[in-house]
Amino acid sequence: MEKFYKTSTGCARALKSVSFALLLVMFLSVNVGAVHAQGASAQTGKRRITGTVTDTDGAPLVGATVYIKDTNVGTTTNTDGLFVIDVLPKQQITVSYIGYLSQTLPTDGREVINIKLKSDTDLLEEVVVVGYGKQKRQAMVSSIATVGSRDLMQSSSSNLTSNLAGQLAGLISIQRSAEPGRDDAEFWIRGISTFKGGTNPLVLVDGIPRDINNIEADEIETFSILKDAAATAVYGAEGANGVILVTTKRGTISRPKISFRIEQSIASPQRLPEFVDSWDYLELANEARSNDGLTPSFSAAQIQLYRDRADNDLYPNTQWIDELVRKAVHSQRYTLNFRGGAENAKYFVSMAYYQSDGVFKENPNGKYDSNFGFERYNLRSNIDLKVSKTTRLSVDLAGQYVHRRTANRSADDIFSFMLHTPSYLFPAIYSDGTLASYEKQADSNNRNPYNMLYNQGYRQEWGVKIQSNIKLEQDLKFITPGLSVRGSVSFDYDGSSATLRDYWPSLYHASGRDAEGNLVFTTTSSGSPEISDPKFTSTSYLRKIYIEGAVNYQRTFNYVHNVSAMILYMQKEQQKNDPVLPFRKQSIVGRVTYSYDNRYFIEGSFGYTGSETFAKKNRFGFFPAVGVSYFVSNEKFYPEGLKKVMNNLKIRLSMGRTGNDDTGTDRFLYRATFNTEGHTFNQGIGTSASNGMGAGIYDLRFINNDIHWEIETKRNVGLDLGFFDNEIELTADYFNNRRKDILLERNTVPGVAGFHAKPWQNYGIVDNWGVDASLNARHDFGKVRISARGTFTFARNKIIEYDELNQLYDYQRITGTRVNENTLYIAERLYTEDDFIRTQNPNGTYSYELRPGLPTVALQGTLGPGDIKYADLNHDGVIDSNDKMRGVGHPYNPEINYGFGLNVEYKGFYVSAFFQGTGNSSVLLASGNNHFWPFNWYEDKSNYRTLFLDRWTADNPRQDVTMPRLHSHYSHNVNKEPSTWWLRSGNFLRFKNLEIGYNLPKTFLRKIRLDAARIYMLGNNLCVWDDIKYWDPEQGNRNQGMSYPMSRTFTLGLEVNF
Repeated sequence: MEKFYKTSTGCARALKSVSFALLLVMFLSVNVGAVHAQGASAQTGKRRITGTVTDTDGAPLVGATVYIKDTNVGTTTNTDGLFVIDVLPKQQITVSYIGYLSQTLPTDGREVINIKLKSDTDLLEEVVVVGYGKQKRQAMVSSIATVGSRDLMQSSSSNLTSNLAGQLAGLISIQRSAEPGRDDAEFWIRGISTFKGGTNPLVLVDGIPRDINNIEADEIETFSILKDAAATAVYGAEGANGVILVTTKRGTISRPKISFRIEQSIASPQRLPEFVDSWDYLELANEARSNDGLTPSFSAAQIQLYRDRADNDLYPNTQWIDELVRKAVHSQRYTLNFRGGAENAKYFVSMAYYQSDGVFKENPNGKYDSNFGFERYNLRSNIDLKVSKTTRLSVDLAGQYVHRRTANRSADDIFSFMLHTPSYLFPAIYSDGTLASYEKQADSNNRNPYNMLYNQGYRQEWGVKIQSNIKLEQDLKFITPGLSVRGSVSFDYDGSSATLRDYWPSLYHASGRDAEGNLVFTTTSSGSPEISDPKFTSTSYLRKIYIEGAVNYQRTFNYVHNVSAMILYMQKEQQKNDPVLPFRKQSIVGRVTYSYDNRYFIEGSFGYTGSETFAKKNRFGFFPAVGVSYFVSNEKFYPEGLKKVMNNLKIRLSMGRTGNDDTGTDRFLYRATFNTEGHTFNQGIGTSASNGMGAGIYDLRFINNDIHWEIETKRNVGLDLGFFDNEIELTADYFNNRRKDILLERNTVPGVAGFHAKPWQNYGIVDNWGVDASLNARHDFGKVRISARGTFTFARNKIIEYDELNQLYDYQRITGTRVNENTLYIAERLYTEDDFIRTQNPNGTYSYELRPGLPTVALQGTLGPGDIKYADLNHDGVIDSNDKMRGVGHPYNPEINYGFGLNVEYKGFYVSAFFQGTGNSSVLLASGNNHFWPFNWYEDKSNYRTLFLDRWTADNPRQDVTMPRLHSHYSHNVNKEPSTWWLRSGNFLRFKNLEIGYNLPKTFLRKIRLDAARIYMLGNNLCVWDDIKYWDPEQGNRNQGMSYPMSRTFTLGLEVNF
């Protein structure tokens, strides 16, 4: 263990050393080059030019780059925005500054040149990253949404994906957990179009398939999603679920720029459950037993002992949340970026550190730390070199080092046991320090959440990622203008290991006190007081190789005919440490675009993909797409008066085919499999009476070389509008997709056909349609700048073809419903006393029999007033499984996702607020045998939420109570059936982010030689409005809310640029 830890730490240190060495080389090359250039500029024939570079308000731009076009000669402006440069006759100078539009100016006859650079907040949007390339936004025919790093930085989470919800039109995102390092969100592009295969989009970082969960937002230039066929067909059998493109920052032509950011955050867990006191719990347990005709377990005298709190060891009131969970959790983040370069060399280097504590309190025994902690180091270096006038080389390196620490049990386990360990059983720990347990639970779980967290040992996990990419571009304009080739090779390594140190001390249960008042203990579990040595529980690695080569052509003829073309070959391989075959894929990609006079655009593309998942005859597939767009506002006939209002009007159409080779299950489903279990045969050997009975081999899955990937036809209509010189921008799209040949196990093939396992076949069809839109607006009211943004996504699917057995009733059919919809009983009301004939039992309780005329209930449970009355849908007089209805409510995953925000700036102060929400989602709180129900396993294996105190009783016979009549065990509980009584709307509106900050004035910053500085306060997850109330709505029904809680977080940050 020590050896591995030192090795992992050494790897992280090596990554840092390499980065600093690269940084030093870049600084020396840039600065020496600049000095050499200026020294050489004093030659005869040159003319000296002076000037200033300012923004449109006249404020000097410190460090702006001024260089002679097509040379390496340049300089930078000083703190007053002044520059001096020597030029030859007819030479031009180019002025650039990050975040501003560059200008190229002639110098003939001029000795003083003052330049005002215009800030372009949309600069990043002018060129959009598309599949295997870039395009000008105005030339796009496809549906792509993009967000910059600034919006992604408004989160204190360790995970980039936790702040995606509502940021991009077309993206539906849900975060189920907030556990540090495991708080990544689930996301889908334009909903879900399959009920069997994988639903995750293809994720690419700088064009290479990579994970995005641990990337720092500071590293990112743009985050884009590709939605329609025109954008995704080039990815062939991997494009059906959409594509995410993350582009990291690169160097710029400027003096060295350094950016430093520090954040300190405090998080408080939200929506933690509250449980009743032990004496109330015992009274409720008696009530539940009486409802089931059973004698109460606890006498009034026993309950009074708990209420009097006379002896907390013997009559405890253990509130597990108070015992184990902190009220505040600390996290911190530090980032340091270097950016700059010259004509021949540009660089971007980023380093970051993130650390977060866990939500649990510190271990009081001091032997070890078993809290859930997380820390991460990030390193990235992107270097672009101009090897010659026609050759460019890019070398990208990135590394991550991750360390996790947890208890021996998962967070879900610990929270779950809080839910079904009642407060009256035992204290967290006895007053004399003896470890507590329950006398009936002597198993290894020991049923004490305190011991599970602090007295079962701890785990540690280490992960190291090293990513590399080398790209070479060659301009072939000597063959023909506009022709170029490029090639890239990437190698990634991902290694991880985990260790465990066990600790299983002896556990005890106090049964009373002796004559001297000392506790009398019974040993429930014998163990050792020593913690074990570290032992490896897992080691793994993943190696990935990615190769890409492309020929590109781009040229303009007669100023109005723009033509571009690309042909590309891609190959990738992924090898795990498991003894399995590598994952391999190949693709040939093509794209041709043509535009006329920036008015008419057409694009055709294809992906020819090969996947080793299927048999040879179906290993390759062709996926074409075509898109067109019409820039109406660029027409000469477009009225000038209308242009002053609607300056931009563009229509887009696209259609094509993509695929999904993620089967959602095993690889190589076309191959036969065999089994040896479940059948024995007389082997005819041996001396025993059974004469050698033994296992035999038989066919399980038959060969099927005809199966292949899912195929999706995508159709898209889009509209781009700009109003008042693009102060208001609206983009809206309608999509209609059909996914066919969904790979599934056939349910309707009978066993008599000779199959021992359901055969796989391409059979299902799902339609998916909807709209997504984004709105951006900005305007300056004097010195007040206001901007607003909003996104909206609606995606609905329908199962058109599904291999299901014939249903007796149409309302139970899956075909025609949506993916992941519920099948539920319809809760009409609660039974009342008038519905029953009551009979008193010998123990004083009552039994109930339904009156004639009411449907009988053929479900497990003890029926009585206060229980749920289900609808008899088939009118046969019996409530049974035939009365369940498919398609009640909405699917589990939301159909609607939206976000909206407002930014206000005034004299350096700014306020930014963002809200995010979902719609058309339903959450079934619980069903079946689980610990959501009070007393699910009698009174010693349950707990009782205070929210459930609003229950049905004879004294509270309301129909709108939260909890129906209580029961003492799941076998008595007819209310546990999945029904609309437990169905809640999963819709919510969340106050996601609020940032308040101040940008220090430039006049002050110039005096201390800083380019920019800001201090800010950030709040995340400030408030949520929803219908669930028991737990955070994004958690759905995960572990009935007893999992790592969502938190409200407040952050204080400082960012400095120099």
